[in-house]
Amino acid sequence: MTRFPAGYPSLQPRATLVLLTLAVLGPAAASPGLAAQEYDLLIRNGRVIDGTGNPWFAADIGIVGDRIERIGSLRDATAGRIVDATGMYVTPGFIDLHSHADRALTSEHLEARRARSLNSQGLTTVLGGADGRTTTWPLGDEIASLREMGHAMNFVPMVGHSTVRAEVMGADYERPATEAEIARMQELVREGMEAGARGLGAGVEYRPARFSTPEEVIALAGAVAPYDGFYIAHQRSEAEMPLWQLPSNADGWPVDGTQGLEETVNIARQARIRVVASHHKARGRSSFGRSGLDTLVVNGARAEGLEVYLDVYPYETFGGGPRPMIPRWSLVHDTVDTSGGRDSPVYNNEGIFDDARGHLERRWADPELRALIARDIAWIVDHNGGADRVVVVGYPDSAFVGRTLQELGSEMGVTYEEVVVHMALHGYPDVLGGAWTRGYGIHDVDIVNYYRRDYTATASDAAVSGVEGVPQFASRPGAHPRHFGAFTRKIARYVKDLKAISLPFAVRSMTGLPARIIGLDDRGFLRGGYRADLVVFDLERLRDRATVLEPDLFSEGIDYVIVNGVFTVDGGEFTDALPGEVVLRPGSSAN
Repeated sequence: MTRFPAGYPSLQPRATLVLLTLAVLGPAAASPGLAAQEYDLLIRNGRVIDGTGNPWFAADIGIVGDRIERIGSLRDATAGRIVDATGMYVTPGFIDLHSHADRALTSEHLEARRARSLNSQGLTTVLGGADGRTTTWPLGDEIASLREMGHAMNFVPMVGHSTVRAEVMGADYERPATEAEIARMQELVREGMEAGARGLGAGVEYRPARFSTPEEVIALAGAVAPYDGFYIAHQRSEAEMPLWQLPSNADGWPVDGTQGLEETVNIARQARIRVVASHHKARGRSSFGRSGLDTLVVNGARAEGLEVYLDVYPYETFGGGPRPMIPRWSLVHDTVDTSGGRDSPVYNNEGIFDDARGHLERRWADPELRALIARDIAWIVDHNGGADRVVVVGYPDSAFVGRTLQELGSEMGVTYEEVVVHMALHGYPDVLGGAWTRGYGIHDVDIVNYYRRDYTATASDAAVSGVEGVPQFASRPGAHPRHFGAFTRKIARYVKDLKAISLPFAVRSMTGLPARIIGLDDRGFLRGGYRADLVVFDLERLRDRATVLEPDLFSEGIDYVIVNGVFTVDGGEFTDALPGEVVLRPGSSAN
């Protein structure tokens, strides 16, 4: 069903058809009897899903240079290259609202900039500034590096809240900023927007931004508003309490996930700006089902006239790598100040975990400390989905691998807390907690509920991975499979397997919707005059293959990926072309 914006004028059926043809297919498509045309690239016989959410339609697509020239029946056209897409779907290139590709795309390593793990999923455009950090500052340096190096995908620069906070406050950030410091941060935000940024990215659950007040964030978001920018955030909490807290060090009333979302909504209200709750989730077993409340919050905000969006990745597990299930404070010497929370910089100090097993044994033998350790373990395990959803993915005894804490506890005749301590005492000596573990701390019931909302976009939260010979971009045991499979999984699981959403609706969440959120005026849809960012895939074969135990397997079924008119995946094979562009804000100084 065609959806019209509010206030759309009433039209006669014939006029409506002509208008829609012009808007969706481009002016050439509405002109019968045109002479045969020569294109650089012609995609024939595809099932075109244009990014609006409308059903597929049969059409050919003619491309000249980096632009879509015409969409329609092009039987008499010729081209330098013709792709037969019979039986396949042709969509706009996928756009990732929460990507950690920036380090790779600005890297000196060519293989990293090819970004195969992401491009192979159909990604053609990624957003920078994830969790409030940019690779360099000033932002113009990041833009210059991207332009100089060359990269496989388009990159949308953002100002990072944590980046500008660190620039202004330095190491003295564990406090609210002063008015003068906030004013200086606003200056830096405006400087980044003038350089070409599209908005403000934040990570207010992480240092240094977690020490910011809501008023600080509102002030910085307000500095973005005059540029038609937007705000996107990893919020202060996604669970019963923020990630950095534990029962043993919780100070005051903890912020829960819905309160984190309400802060983001209030930023939209106060700064009059569109906002995104990024990689949004109901994290932790105690939060399962919270999507019902979250969607009520967003529905209410949108009814109020606030432009609030979510982006959600398609997995029941979170975190880039495997996580320890034991509190870090239990592994260090008594003289170490561990009051700063799980993310305290003290845990990065060299030698801090020397004799970790000895410290843990001593504390575990003390009944009072044992109870405190067990309580923290219980919270960490709950936060990761519960004992029946935390899986061992790496341990010296291979019999542990692939087993849950609950299964191991039943087999050993002990509690799951004792299993965690056992692995810390007998596992890998150089691995925190002795084992690689991964929890399934998100539930499909919540993912499906979020995905059925028309304000929910798709994200990966993924970095470039699987680059051989480059440690910082290599895949790791127990790494998140999203690095290789997020966008293909969205379709394979939630469209094909669960039938929770339709294919056009899923494609819209990856293309037209994020383009609208970012403010892209020539990407995200298949239309005449738009940039030639396209994906051609075989729905029957489309499948993500990466798993927790094998996280570096490429997806299947993505046969062609085209970025600015250039193939980066051709017939299922990488071309290693670097056609990506830096997509700057119109009117910026770097254009």
